[in-house]
Amino acid sequence: MVVLVLGWLGLAGLFVLGCFVVALLAVLVTARHAPGQGVRADDPDVLAIAIVLGVTAVAAGVAVSRRNRRRRARTRQWAGAHGWDYQRRSSLLSSRWSARGIPFSAHATDVLRRADARGEVASSTIGSGLADWSSRHAVMVVGPRRFPSLTVTPMTFLDRVARAVGGQDLTVESYDVNERWRIRCADARFAHDVLSPRLLERLARADLPGLRLLVEERDVVVHAPGPTDLARVELMADLVLDLAALLPTYLPDDYPPFGPDVPRRDRRPAPRRMR
Repeated sequence: MVVLVLGWLGLAGLFVLGCFVVALLAVLVTARHAPGQGVRADDPDVLAIAIVLGVTAVAAGVAVSRRNRRRRARTRQWAGAHGWDYQRRSSLLSSRWSARGIPFSAHATDVLRRADARGEVASSTIGSGLADWSSRHAVMVVGPRRFPSLTVTPMTFLDRVARAVGGQDLTVESYDVNERWRIRCADARFAHDVLSPRLLERLARADLPGLRLLVEERDVVVHAPGPTDLARVELMADLVLDLAALLPTYLPDDYPPFGPDVPRRDRRPAPRRMR
């Protein structure tokens, strides 16, 4: 208990010190002083700016905390009404993926889980949860094996520039798909095996702004901008289950322990012909 109190007091001291440092810098930059005259820590301008900064920061923190509590309560209530299990945060899902588009501060919060005959699905907010640019709503299912990393992201202007200068961009037979999505994978054959016309059609049919597909290790993930959207949880859960079901049945036999340089005929016995 004593350690906890001392820790909070230390954080409070750092916060006050930070406000004074910022206030001092603001006064030094904006104020006009006579030559040789410096700025004192007890200058009224410094004290006023520090107080305003402190009050504003505390008010913003309180507002964010209250908003987060209301969001958690709303998510917990929704989960109970729709047959999902709610967990405030998960260390297992935090910093789980390293693909492009996943926020750097990849904490997993507002975790929802559901298991049925098709598999276990997990939904979570990855990132800060404060804005679309700093968080992603991710819904995932765990596959049968570890697979190479594959990302399918909406084509942007920067992607077109990167493709023009030689950036990695795998293509499929459909012109429309190549213009809509950018595909990245170290194993081109794996990417082509996964991205069948049926899978790409199911992905496009979801029609969610900013939607991305990620296959990494054992996870099949779809994620969209922003924090968890309760109106989309079950839609995205159905989508990721459909995509996982559309993976070719021979893939679990191919990856790993075999590397991409080993021919498929050496990885598994020839399948029996169906009569």
